This record gives sequence, structure tokens and C-alpha cells, in this order.
Amino acid sequence: MTQRLTLVSPAEAGFDAHDAFLRIGAPRFIDAADDPDALWWSIATIIGHWHLRGYGLFALVERSTGRPVGMIGPWFPKGWPEPELSWHLTEDARGKGYASEAAEAVLDWLFREKNWSNIASFIPEDNTASIALAQRIGARPEQLVSFRLAPANNMRTWRHQPRQRLLGEPVITGRLQ
Repeated sequence: MTQRLTLVSPAEAGFDAHDAFLRIGAPRFIDAADDPDALWWSIATIIGHWHLRGYGLFALVERSTGRPVGMIGPWFPKGWPEPELSWHLTEDARGKGYASEAAEAVLDWLFREKNWSNIASFIPEDNTASIALAQRIGARPEQLVSFRLAPANNMRTWRHQPRQRLLGEPVITGRLQ
């Protein structure tokens, strides 16, 4: 949980992924969201990732309204070069600081609770908003990367490392907050 967001595993029994992502009128922020069949497969993959890896993308739920505003978390599907911190927000949630607030919480959780030493984000060179977010949360650019399932041809690795701020209390404990 953060000041304004609740981070929820969509694999948890108490979370209604259908209502949050698949119903008509649900917020859209996942690829192929205009195609209900493709969207179903995307959500099934996200939930399955939690079961196969023990971690995955969190649904971001606005605490004041209860509405889903995006997803963020570690992502490492088969074919990826290494685990990635990935994020997706709804259009109306952008520009409010939600992504950096959630990213900081997830990074704290990964470094403190999961004992990860670093994590990458793979960002297309022309995605200025995601590059700005990566820089805001302290990631550093590395090499261009190419892999078969990459969503774009011009992906750069951005590296996240633990920082001194990790000396405080954990922000996320467990899989559901």
C-alpha cells in the first residue's frame, strides 16, 4: 500500500480480475485491450505469471475511489532476457505521480523482501514518458537489448539498484496489500 494506492496481486482470490479488467467499461491499459479475447489472454497470462514465478504485476487501485488505474511489478515471462520492472497506467491516471509512487513501493519490496540485487526495465527509445519515470526513480541506462518477444525493436535496458532509502520499513509485505 502507498499513500494513494493499494497494490493487489490479481492472482489473489479476493481480487475480482474480471470486474477490474474484463468487464465492459473497465479501465484499459493492457495491450490488445480493444480485443476482448486478446485482453482475456493477457489477464490470464498476468495471473498465471504469479502462480508460476511467485511474483508478478500488481493491480494498482486508487485508494480514494477503489478503481483500478494500472499495473506495475516484476515481469519475467519465458523468452525475456531477465526479470523486468514493468508498468502500465490508464490514460487518466498518467501525470499524477502514481507510477513513481508505485514503482518506489515495488522496488522497496523487491530489494528488501525478495532480496533482489537489481532489476531491469526494458523501454523503447522513443517512450519519453517511461524514460522520464525510470530516471525519476533512479534507474540508469545501459545497452540496447533485443529479444524475440520484445514489444519494440529499439529497447534499452534501464537498471534499478537498491538505494539508501531501503533502510526504513517495507512498503509491501506479502502478495496482497
